[in-house]
Amino acid sequence: MNNHQSIPEISSTTPWNYLLLEIAQTLEEYIPEILQIVRLFRQSVIMKQTSVNDWENAIKEINQSDPIKQEQRKTNIKKLFESWNGLDNEQEQKKTSAK
Repeated sequence: MNNHQSIPEISSTTPWNYLLLEIAQTLEEYIPEILQIVRLFRQSVIMKQTSVNDWENAIKEINQSDPIKQEQRKTNIKKLFESWNGLDNEQEQKKTSAK
């Protein structure tokens, strides 16, 4: 735990208490694994929230951008799909000529 985080007060009816009781009942040799699980869980929750925020920001940008930006975006997307289609056609031609 870093210096900027404080340990929340724990009452006998909070999930914190239940978590601490479970940890207290775990053999000490397994504590490093529990710590790793908790860290991975926290990181995945943070990453999930970041992804959700990024997605919401992208949708907002698309929906609220000015018409010129929207047209530029459509053109860029169309060019991207056309380039992918061109790559697919090249790969198909290579497969066909290799047979």
